[in-house]
Amino acid sequence: MSTPPPELIELQGLFYDAIATKDPYSIQQLKPQMRSTDNLSFEQGLSAYQGSVVGKLVRALEDIYPVCCRLVGTQFFTAMIRQYIRRNPSSSPDLGDYGEQLPDFIAQFKPAATLPYLPDVAHLEWHWHRVFNSADQPSLDLTALGKVPPKHWPDLVFQLPSNSVLLTSDYPVHRIWQVNQANTSHSETVELSEGGVNLFLWRDQYETRIDLPNASEWKLLQAFADRDRFGEICARLEDSSEDINVAAMLPQWVQRGWIRGFTLDR
Repeated sequence: MSTPPPELIELQGLFYDAIATKDPYSIQQLKPQMRSTDNLSFEQGLSAYQGSVVGKLVRALEDIYPVCCRLVGTQFFTAMIRQYIRRNPSSSPDLGDYGEQLPDFIAQFKPAATLPYLPDVAHLEWHWHRVFNSADQPSLDLTALGKVPPKHWPDLVFQLPSNSVLLTSDYPVHRIWQVNQANTSHSETVELSEGGVNLFLWRDQYETRIDLPNASEWKLLQAFADRDRFGEICARLEDSSEDINVAAMLPQWVQRGWIRGFTLDR
């Protein structure tokens, strides 16, 4: 595939900045290079493109963040998203890739400050979206694992499901997310006093799951997520005061689907 000429790349950049961010300089530089029609002036044509692009991005983020939209209302959400779009133009042709920075944007968005849990709900929704749309992954190859000599067991690095996420919040965001699903018919409230939570998001075949690990499971999940060697994990736990039985937990995790692969770090 041939590379476009520099002048075309420059023109495309000006057009994108004029559409996505309404940059005054880009609009000024673009105007002499664009031909108006008899029915539409340059400004009218540009406004039409701006409305189309922004509208598609707003709808895409409404689909990715439906709970956040429901919590603040469509009007508030749309106004907030339009500000987000101006500051964070899309860089991918896939609309499913857009919106990763929205949780951090919400955390700095002053009108949303009265909902301190909203950024964490947004983090949950983004990770749910990415895990839900991730590729299928086979189960752990027990035959290959069984061929690893015992002397190399300390060098094993166990792998969690691909695209799985460990998420921590000071609020019961999983409950907020659950009671605000579109198919939830009953009215239910969530008390923030329920406290924080550690969540494990992962895909189990065709099902996207949100599990709540206990304290021991959470520590081991963190170690596996950090790709620590199995020998190092066992030694670290033996030296700690915590009673974590890795030997008992490991086969349970394999059966549950929390461990999907391994490598040897020698």
